[in-house]
Amino acid sequence: MPDTPTHDIITVATGALLAPATYALLESNGRDYAATGATVLTGAHLISGLLFSPDLDIDSAIDNRWGIFFWIWRPYMWIIPHRHFWSHSLIIAPLLRLVYFSVVTMLIVIWGTWLLGYAGLGSSDLHAQAPAWIFDLMRRNPDMVRLFLFGFISGSAAHTIADWLVTGGRRYLHLAGIRLRSDYRNHDRARRHR
Repeated sequence: MPDTPTHDIITVATGALLAPATYALLESNGRDYAATGATVLTGAHLISGLLFSPDLDIDSAIDNRWGIFFWIWRPYMWIIPHRHFWSHSLIIAPLLRLVYFSVVTMLIVIWGTWLLGYAGLGSSDLHAQAPAWIFDLMRRNPDMVRLFLFGFISGSAAHTIADWLVTGGRRYLHLAGIRLRSDYRNHDRARRHR
């Protein structure tokens, strides 16, 4: 499988291709939000590929990008096996990671706003207002939600397809009698050159 820097290059390169293509497609369809839509889709693609990578199910360079918030992904790592359908499928896996993150974040927001209300620093029902505000924002902007979801799925798909191509390519080379050295153990760590 490609290492983390290679996956990052693939994510950024495919994002760079998606931005003008999305803008042109939205502009040609007469959408007045072509620039915003292209930004949302490309941003979601980059966020998905760089922060919500399918390799979040292992202790890797990806979960290190979360800094002090790495703990958010520990239960996910314990539950989801690496290179499994739930972590490396094209559509289900990125949506599962998005739902997982949304639930954890929503619980933190509800708890934090309840605590603020309890301390008298906000209204007593602030914990109920915060999720309602988020869902209302999504309801009022369905096109942006769709563009975000498409970008989020495409960012993860770039990673998964690269893994599939490398694995399949190695399999075909092996069948042809060509053996490649495998450094799977450290595939997600950046190599340091001396």
